[in-house]
Formats: sequence, structure tokens, C-alpha cells
Amino acid sequence: MALVLGVATYGCATTAASPQLTRRSIKHVVIVVKENHSFDNYFGSLENPPLSLPHCPSRLTQTGCQYDNSDIPDYYQYASAFGYADNYFTEVRGPSWPNHMMMIAGQSPLDNNPPGPLSTWVCPVTCYDFPTIGDRLINSGVTWRNYGEQIYDPFRSISRFATDEVHNVGVPQFFDDIGSGTLPAVSWVRPSGPDSEHPGYDVVQGEQWTVKIVNAIMQSRFWSSTAILVTWDDVGNVIDHVSPPIIEKSATGTAIRYGFRVPLLVISPFTKAGTMSHELLSHVSLLRFIEVLFHIDSLTFRDRTAQGLAAFFDLTLPARGALIL
Repeated sequence: MALVLGVATYGCATTAASPQLTRRSIKHVVIVVKENHSFDNYFGSLENPPLSLPHCPSRLTQTGCQYDNSDIPDYYQYASAFGYADNYFTEVRGPSWPNHMMMIAGQSPLDNNPPGPLSTWVCPVTCYDFPTIGDRLINSGVTWRNYGEQIYDPFRSISRFATDEVHNVGVPQFFDDIGSGTLPAVSWVRPSGPDSEHPGYDVVQGEQWTVKIVNAIMQSRFWSSTAILVTWDDVGNVIDHVSPPIIEKSATGTAIRYGFRVPLLVISPFTKAGTMSHELLSHVSLLRFIEVLFHIDSLTFRDRTAQGLAAFFDLTLPARGALIL
């Protein structure tokens, strides 16, 4: 299934952290969402001084331990060759569903997962009608797709997108769209369970899946104009040692803004090697980045006031070459 790209003209969006974010340089944003790892668990060895936790004894069990460059070398290579954030937090101190909703809407009506089974996480059982970034993009003539929904596609919990088979497609369509030259301007790519890195699944297999996504972009004509953002939806039971600031709570008392730290990798031809951000960032920073880049209105006060990702990009430099792993 091909997605016909809309035509739109954009000017420049200026932020305090970067000269300019302009669609002339970054025309595509690809957000890869993985499962349940804290910053400590994956990148504690990059802390200064390095975090000292026991090394994880298994690629399937992650509680109370940490991985390092010998376990997930490609993630470490991306962090070194491009950029990462060490002060990036989930939005909700809770599980997947509310954090996925925050990523696409800047709000969540629930601070926990809906009752099981997983199939009830979508319409018509769990169904809402608030605005999402998908709506903002459509209204601005900017194309988008969510690739992959074997675990959870948050757009399926929004009534108008629940049966939308143009914007909600399988991961194989991602590779088809790259090959046919129809990659939309904004993409979310979500793995199936075995590739998700969720505890109980092999983190190395999950990393290799992510590398396939990144390599496909880097080997295509889209690399010179694409920003790839890789993050993890929540920490699960792998707690981080940094206590997140609490600036908002839900009606039930659950911390909203912020949950614990998770990794964020930023991979683009305009990201200098070794870029590291200490800025306070969170899942809604991804929304802010899209909104600034494509000149669209914010959804809530959360994304409107969030720090964006402009510090990761230097658009005064020529596009860097790809790093195929």
C-alpha cells in the first residue's frame, strides 16, 4: 500500500538551542519506540562516574542490573557516532498505555494500563476522542504513518483512527514505503513482542531489529533528510537511580511529569558525533520537535512548554554520511 505524499511549503522555525530547524534540511522524522528499559539499565556505564550495578546475567532478565557495550554494541555506537540524552524522562510514572498516549497527544485519560487482555486496549472498548499529533499533521497537509501494532498502537484508541488502515499499517510496509520513495514525513515504528526488548525477550534480538530499521533509512535516499529518534516507552520494573522531578500528578496521585529516565538516541546526518544533551527532556519533547519542525500548533500545555530537540542538530554543516551496522 503506497501513501501519496502531500505538498506543503514551510519556512524556518527558530529555537533558542539551534540556529534553525527547517524542512529544507529535515524532511522526515522516524520515531522508534522500544519497551521497558531505564537509562541506568542500558547506558549506566556512560554516566560520570560510571554507574556500578551488577552486569545483567541474561539477555532476558534485566532487574537490578545493567548492560554495557559488550551486550548492546550498536546502541553504544549510535550514542557515540551521533547523540543521546541522559536527562530524558517518561511522562507518566507508570506502564505503556499512558506513556504511548502522551507521545501522540500530550495527555492521557489513564495513568495505568486499561484492564486486560491487551486486545481491549483499543476501540471500541478503550476509546477516546481527544486531539492527537496525527490530527495536527493531517490538518497541515503533512503525511504520517504508524508502522506496527502487534504490541500496541495508541492511535487505535482514538475513535477516528481506530479503523484507519492508511495511517495504521504493519512494519513490512515501512520497508516498502522506503523502497517506493513514499516514506511519510512523520513515522512511528513499533516492534512485535520478540523484537521489543521487553523483559522476557532477547535484548540483542531487539537491538538487531532496530538496526534493520536504521540501516534501511541510511541506505535509502531519505537518509540525508531524516531524523531518527529511538526511545523506550517506560522502565517497567528496571528502576533508574535518578529521582525524576514531580511537577504534576494525576487525580489518583500518580506522578505525571515525570516518570523515570529512559534512553533517547538521536541519529541524523546533522547530529555531530558525541552529542550529549543534559537538558530536561521527556516524551512530549518528541511532540515539540515535530510541531516546531512542521509549524503546527501544540496539543496541550505539556508539549507547548516542553524543551525540544534542536540542540541535537547543527544545520550549518553538510549532511553526514551514513553509518551502516
